[in-house]
Amino acid sequence: MRAAPVHPPYTAAAQHWRRIAAKGSESMTHQPKDSLMIARVMLALIASLMGSLAWAQETIVIPQGCTPLATVHQTACNVTTLLTCGDDQRQALSYKKGNLDQVHLFDANWGLQGFLYQANAETRFDLKPGFGETFVLADLIKDGADSEDGIMLFSTRVVKNREFLLRGSYDLTGETVDLDGHVFRKGTLSREMGREGIASSWLGFEFDILVSEELDLFIEGSVVNKAEGRDDFEISQEPQSIRFEGDAGFLASMSEFGCDG
Repeated sequence: MRAAPVHPPYTAAAQHWRRIAAKGSESMTHQPKDSLMIARVMLALIASLMGSLAWAQETIVIPQGCTPLATVHQTACNVTTLLTCGDDQRQALSYKKGNLDQVHLFDANWGLQGFLYQANAETRFDLKPGFGETFVLADLIKDGADSEDGIMLFSTRVVKNREFLLRGSYDLTGETVDLDGHVFRKGTLSREMGREGIASSWLGFEFDILVSEELDLFIEGSVVNKAEGRDDFEISQEPQSIRFEGDAGFLASMSEFGCDG
């Protein structure tokens, strides 16, 4: 039987989102009906960013039907394992201080299909099938730029399939970085989402990215999170090392960088 959850003290990131949630809740009663609904949606998303799964383990659990490709050790005690799942899906399982923090879902070409905060399937964004164009890693490597657009469906325990417009642009910078003898090309990803005609619902994400044609890998690095009317918030998760099967640190849930503090 798994022990009951024991939540760790709030990190600076958690405190940041808690303050935002508190400010949002104070103003909700003074908003019109549609804005009130959006405020509740945004507060649910912010709340999902504050928590942390309570139990940690030394190595991660691989989802059924998936095969691990590589584990990326990042700054600030972040570590991400990249997986291939069947013939048509990739996943990125991101751990912070030994706890599962986020899950990103991709298609076989590394086009975004959805993401879950705190690995809680009740708080998630999923790409609506049949709308827009998804990112293709091979096109980015060939052309130096690519884009994405579509509709993301936002769901929580209360809100179901709330539509957010998605737009994103990917660009290579011309720079490279060496991770344990493997050369990656550096780039940026600018992504925004929002409810059509409702400015208060806007969300933005500015990622540093690394890509490799040889390894067929797409890695998200540090990110600046943005929200309408809120202060920007940066999450440090710069890749420092990459490990493959047989290497020490492969499938680790604790990064070798930034876990001392």
